[in-house]
Amino acid sequence: MTHDDLEKPVEGRLGKMRAAAARRRPRVDPAAVLAAAVLAVLAFGGVWAMVVTDPLGGQPVVTAAIERRGAPAPETAAAPETHAEAKPEAASRDGVPIVRPGDPMPKSGPVIIRVPGAEDGRTAKSGARAAPGEIDTALLEDSRYGGLPRVAADGRRPLDAYARGAETATGARVALVVGGLGVGREATLQALAALPAEVSVAFSPYGSDVADLVAKARGAGREVLLQAPMEPFDYPANDPGPQTLLTNLPASANLERLRWSLGRAEGYVGLAPLAGARFLETEPALQPIFVELARRGLMFIGGAPNRADKASPIAGQAGLPFARPAVVVDAASDAEGVDVALARLEREARSGKVAVGWATLSPLLLKRVDIWRAGLAERGVALVPVSAAGGAQTRS
Repeated sequence: MTHDDLEKPVEGRLGKMRAAAARRRPRVDPAAVLAAAVLAVLAFGGVWAMVVTDPLGGQPVVTAAIERRGAPAPETAAAPETHAEAKPEAASRDGVPIVRPGDPMPKSGPVIIRVPGAEDGRTAKSGARAAPGEIDTALLEDSRYGGLPRVAADGRRPLDAYARGAETATGARVALVVGGLGVGREATLQALAALPAEVSVAFSPYGSDVADLVAKARGAGREVLLQAPMEPFDYPANDPGPQTLLTNLPASANLERLRWSLGRAEGYVGLAPLAGARFLETEPALQPIFVELARRGLMFIGGAPNRADKASPIAGQAGLPFARPAVVVDAASDAEGVDVALARLEREARSGKVAVGWATLSPLLLKRVDIWRAGLAERGVALVPVSAAGGAQTRS
C-alpha cells in the first residue's frame, strides 16, 4: 500500500465536511443591510418628534417676560437738579487699569483697585486753608502712585492750604523740623504725642503705613513734610533705599522716582531730602526736581547749614519756596550737645528771620526739646511751623 492510498480517504472526508459547513453559513445581502439602517434612522426620528417638543432641537434659549404698561403720569413738581451729572469713571490711569470689587482682575501687570467710598473724609472746599485732617481734592492730581499735590485752578497751593498757621509774632521766631518719622509706628506715635504741636515733622517714604501716620499728625493740627531719598556723597556705600534720586539718571527717571515719594501720603506742605548731599550739589539733576516741586505748590527744606551751595539759587530760579536749616540740632549725640545746638538756634532767630532747626527723631531729642520749649516764651522766642520760613500764605 502506497502513501497516496493512505491519504485519499482522509482528503475525501475533509472535503465533505467543508461543503456541509458552507451550506449551513447564512448569506448576507448588502442591500438588505442598507435598507435596515435607513429604517432605523427614520424610526428614531419619528420617536424624537413625538416625544421631544423643542422645535429648536436643544439650541440655547433665553426667555424674557415683556409687560405692557400705560404711559406714566406726568410729574407735577419736578425738583431741579442741584448737582452736575456724574461723569463716568475712567477705566485706566496712566495706562494702568482701574478695577472695582467684583470686576475681573487682569491676568498680569499692575492694577489700581478703586474702593467705593474711599473718597470719604476729603473735601472740595475752596477756602484758603484746609481744616486739620482735611484733604482738599482740588489740590490733588491722580497718578499711578496715588494722589499727587498740585496747584488748584484758583491758584491755591498745598503749601498754603496745609500750613498750620502761626500767631503773629514780633520777636525772634524759630522753626524746628524733626525728620525720620514713619518707619516705626510706635516710635512715631510717641513722637507725635510728645512733641509740641508747633514742631513740624517730616516722614520717611519707606514706612508701610506712612499715609495713615501722616493723617494722624495732620488730624492733630500738626504741619507735615515728606522726605525723598537723594544721593549722598558716599553712594552706593551709603544707600538711602529704593527710589533714590541719582545724579547719573536722566531727569525723566528721577521725576518718576520723585512722584513715587510724593504719592506716599497727602496733605503735606513740602519736601525734605533723605540724605542727598551730592544730589543737592549737582545742578543738572537738581534743577528739574525743583521746577517740579514749584509747579506743584510745595516748599523745600534742605542744604547744609550756613554754607553757600547750589540748592538756594536753583530754588530761586525755579520759584520754589526754600528754607535752609540754620542748625542741625542733633549733630552731637549727647544731651549737652543738643542743648548747645538749641541755644544756638535761638541766637540765629534774633537776626530777624525765621531760624530753622533740623533734627532726626530719637528718645534723647524728645526729652531735650521738651525741656527747651518750656522757657521759650520767657526768653522772647516764638516757636512757629516751618511753613513760616517758606512764605506760606496762611490767612483763613
